[in-house]
Amino acid sequence: MIFKKIIHYIFTNKIWLISAMAISFLVPYNTGYGSLGNASLTFAMFAVARKSKAALCLLIVLFTTIILYMPAGHSYGRINIGHAASFLQTNMPEASEFIKLNIIGIVLCLLAIFFLFIYIADSWGSGSKKRQYLFLIAFILLNVNSYPKRFAIAAYMRLTEAKTEVEILKQGISIKDQFTIIKKNIQYKNILVIIGESVTREYMSVYGYPLDTTPWLKNANGDFYTNVISPAPNTFLSLPRTLAKFDENKKEAANNIVNLSNKAGLDTYWVSNQGRIGQFDTPATIIAYHAKHKFFLNGGDYESARNSDDFQMLPYIDNIIRSKENKVIFAHMIGSHPNPCDRLQSYPLNFNTGNKIIDCYLSSIQKLDLFIKRAAEMLEKNGKPYVIFYFSDHGLTIDNSSNPVRHGNSYRENYDIPFFIIDNKSKKHILINDQFSNSAFLSKFSEKVGIEYKLPLDGALNLDNMIYNGTSFIDYKSLPASKIIDGKM
Repeated sequence: MIFKKIIHYIFTNKIWLISAMAISFLVPYNTGYGSLGNASLTFAMFAVARKSKAALCLLIVLFTTIILYMPAGHSYGRINIGHAASFLQTNMPEASEFIKLNIIGIVLCLLAIFFLFIYIADSWGSGSKKRQYLFLIAFILLNVNSYPKRFAIAAYMRLTEAKTEVEILKQGISIKDQFTIIKKNIQYKNILVIIGESVTREYMSVYGYPLDTTPWLKNANGDFYTNVISPAPNTFLSLPRTLAKFDENKKEAANNIVNLSNKAGLDTYWVSNQGRIGQFDTPATIIAYHAKHKFFLNGGDYESARNSDDFQMLPYIDNIIRSKENKVIFAHMIGSHPNPCDRLQSYPLNFNTGNKIIDCYLSSIQKLDLFIKRAAEMLEKNGKPYVIFYFSDHGLTIDNSSNPVRHGNSYRENYDIPFFIIDNKSKKHILINDQFSNSAFLSKFSEKVGIEYKLPLDGALNLDNMIYNGTSFIDYKSLPASKIIDGKM
């Protein structure tokens, strides 16, 4: 009865106009296409479509697709390959965390769907049959280069590219690496490479952040690099370009750090708290495949690992350190990803900036500091020469929005990552201001460890200041810096 009254009200009060205006602003401004021109174009499409059933059907198809992207678009802007990769890899636990973190975007999406329903109900059957073809042609002309059409094409292309990138990485499993070891003089018995997740350098007190997020690291001896940038703004794109000599032309990852370590005679271990859905579901698990020993916590299933604590990796690392072989251990943390408050587990919330999620993020960095301290203590106790490499895969956008801790690709902080090296010989806390892309990590690693290698000339790009933002290569220095949140007025 109530439903019939609503439909009757819609038809008698001609409220398609209100619905069209609402959608005209909601959709472009929450999918990365926000402008007055696109809002006006949207309204024109709706005004024309209601005069032709065929045009109305096309409009429904176009706008249903882009409206469903609104929860992500509200927070992350236009779709890129990173968003597509996240969609392909998403499972129920990650989806539930996405919903919690993007509730405003989801509400806006539901509002847009509601207004679309009202518009359809109030428009269906409008317009005489004689003029319907004319309005259909007008609708098609309006969509020659409209943003919903461009979004649909971009979504298809980005999904295809993400699938292709994973397939190419998988092919690298069967391709032999091209490393030639020229000389090796391994300096360390235990080599620990800690791969962090979503840590922005500006929020670590070791790099000058005013709140004490890294109490141990800021006094630790070692080489701390202050200007390292991630090659890309998300894990899917960043890790292959960090852990391998990733030729952008060939896009193969056989020449990776695990294969280099194997070839140099090191025993290789991969310990991950990231979890996995299948054997080759992410670039990280594809590179991990080459390790001689692999440990994915909680049986390797992401759903069972979603509440796993990074500290649970420490006993694994401790046991591996005790083995006699010269070894390299890759420890892949889950860090703050994707909801920092869920990642703290029993770790206390030690900050009060006025935004709980940001407080959780800062506490997760402090928890990382404690993780590295405990790992260093285990290595020190073992008494054998050791070195610790730490870097984060990428940074984040941190602000006071409704989703204050999130992935992004438009600011320097999305690429500003911590990178440092601590070994048993470190006697001073040294800050090194050299800027470079972490796509050079393989060279930094081999030089420090004592492995000299060569690869065939492959015409690789010089990426010192270049980043891949998910769509194209751009100069890092062309990006603006965002305001750092520290709770101070």
